[in-house]
Amino acid sequence: MKLGVDSYTLRNSGLDPIGVLRLAHQLELDGVLFELSPFSSFRAPDLEQIRGTAAELGLYLEFAMGSIFHGHLMADKGRRLLADAGYATAGSEAETVIQHLEVARQLGSPILRCVAGDLFTRDAGHDMARLAEDAVAILREACAAAEAMGLKIAMENHADFTVRELASILARVHSPAFGFTLDTGNLAFDLDEPLRLTQIMAPDALTTHFKDYRVIRTPHGLALENCALGEGDLDQVAIAESLARYHPEMHLNIEIHSQFAPFPLQILQPGYWDRHPAPPGDGLSWYLAKSWTRDDPPQPPTNLADGSESWQVEREHLERSVRWARQRLGHLLQ
Repeated sequence: MKLGVDSYTLRNSGLDPIGVLRLAHQLELDGVLFELSPFSSFRAPDLEQIRGTAAELGLYLEFAMGSIFHGHLMADKGRRLLADAGYATAGSEAETVIQHLEVARQLGSPILRCVAGDLFTRDAGHDMARLAEDAVAILREACAAAEAMGLKIAMENHADFTVRELASILARVHSPAFGFTLDTGNLAFDLDEPLRLTQIMAPDALTTHFKDYRVIRTPHGLALENCALGEGDLDQVAIAESLARYHPEMHLNIEIHSQFAPFPLQILQPGYWDRHPAPPGDGLSWYLAKSWTRDDPPQPPTNLADGSESWQVEREHLERSVRWARQRLGHLLQ
């Protein structure tokens, strides 16, 4: 296994993709999973420079688009960058995914991470069964193109579809070019035991986000508090060991977003379970037991401002995470 960083961790640093790669090298990491925040261009010369810098520094490079759905805010930036680079962006959602595959190919990334929605999707009232049907149609077409290009598409568990719903999508897409980006922190949004969920995703995982949460109590239920890797409630060592049994070459990409106040899971609010699938009882008990071990106020109580204030906190958490990973995951890292 190799240790890297997801570029979302550095979104408040002001660094462009070259700067992100240089900081990863400075921290003696093995690579970067790039989401879109550092990019200002998808033009071929700029992508070539990014790819060349990664090669020069001996770093792996993986690439991530936003949402596969045009109507989601996370689709907007990628489509703007595609248009600026000369792509025709008025086509179908599958065509947009295929265009991002071409960007991945130019960057030298073997995978394209994608998402469907986010933690607000269910509470916004979307029909999740219909969204899953739409996702399957998009991904079948895009995966056929990915297979022809020698690439793979890795959909993340992004607090929208549950892990079990993603497993159903995987079965229906039924392509060797499709798998998962396993986000260890986002497992917690399912309110089921994390190692159980890991076992569902691990055989088909293509890359990862490694992040941690502390489970805390709130007047409306629970919340997930951001923290450095290894300082939360998820057994990151056991998760990594489970992944390693299937994929000893897996990239463990640290993701930090400690800028944000804890993410609410308002399980005591009327209507919550109408919108969210009920987890197994022993899974929910796991989270309740964790939350009962602490009664501290949430940190931070509100979101920190973008920019230097957040970057100071997140860089510290990144550096602590790197130190922890080298110490506790050293038996897995190559």
